[in-house]
Amino acid sequence: MTSSGAQRARALDLLGRGDMAGGIAGLEGHVAGAPDDAGAWLALGAAYAAEERWADAARALARGVELGGREDGGKEQIEARLAYARALVRLGRLDEAAAELRRCAAIEPPDPRALRELGVVLYDLRLYDEATRWLARACEAAPEDARAAFALGLAHEARREIAPAIAAYREAVRRAPSFADARLTLADALASIGEHERALGELEALLARERSHEQAARNREVLQRALAEMRARRLLGKTERELARSALVMEAQLRRREARAAPATAEGVARQIVRYTAPLLELHVTLDSPNNGPGSGAIEALHLALTDPDRAARAEDDVFKVTVIGEDGRQAPVSYATGASLTLVRETIGCPMTQASALYTSLLQGSPSVDWGGATLRFASVPGTGGAPGGERHGLLVGRRA
Repeated sequence: MTSSGAQRARALDLLGRGDMAGGIAGLEGHVAGAPDDAGAWLALGAAYAAEERWADAARALARGVELGGREDGGKEQIEARLAYARALVRLGRLDEAAAELRRCAAIEPPDPRALRELGVVLYDLRLYDEATRWLARACEAAPEDARAAFALGLAHEARREIAPAIAAYREAVRRAPSFADARLTLADALASIGEHERALGELEALLARERSHEQAARNREVLQRALAEMRARRLLGKTERELARSALVMEAQLRRREARAAPATAEGVARQIVRYTAPLLELHVTLDSPNNGPGSGAIEALHLALTDPDRAARAEDDVFKVTVIGEDGRQAPVSYATGASLTLVRETIGCPMTQASALYTSLLQGSPSVDWGGATLRFASVPGTGGAPGGERHGLLVGRRA
């Protein structure tokens, strides 16, 4: 063995025995005399990284990668490029890290780690569409990689795609049931769409595994309060007595008119629809089990229709007193039609006005329906209004989710 080779071997032996300073000094001396030894550069870069000397690590690993030969050079080339990209990430050089990971991912067959880490770097660069594509590939390439599924969920959520985000978080939890961050984030995502009960279930599952998890315990307490408040406020499941005290009825001065029978449920439960009216508005209230006298049935759905939509859209809301916050941070009034619709959503499902606005906006932007908190929102025609003056009514229907 040459003296250079012996020096290299001694340095690697020192590193193996935990003498980082001695091993690094030995490798530094070796590469000074053998600057084309790719393996020594890579070992030196790994040692620097272990000591968190990231700038030194990046320089050494870059040299090792440069000397390592073709980009399709197999496992050694993959490991080298992954190590170099990780050092670049530590230095905040994300664009360079992404370029290196692309080269790594191009080596066949693609290493699942390269796919996942490229997706994460692209996420950090806020290139969410591209991040989603790479992370989806990573999930397919490594069916048990919970972190890939978790990162995919974050990318979907950044794109405001809450349903696939929740599916990805669920997959992360399936792959690693003890993955605390995945359960916490899944619970947050579920709570954001009003699924408080399911969110609590995830937190309970986490606390069953980690009883001392403080964040999960705090989140559970907050959700329990929010769920209790939502149940207390929402009109779904309540009776006409509570409806009569609501802002929707009182502010608009809705008056109860006729009631008519509606088709029974699949289980044979009797139902009826009660019509309320006010200038510009009709409210059709579907009640189940209304056999114990007026006001006894539980509200199953509320259907708000505008009798003069054009006029309601032109008129400023001075009844419900709803305002919205514009992009410039200023408050702005809304039309009577919007004020009535947002009040219906807020009171029917018991959510904050900001959430009601987001749900209503989603419908206006073309979503056929929106689910939140066990309820479904959609635009629909009002049954039985075909022969009414002015023709069939259309409006906003909020009811229990089927």
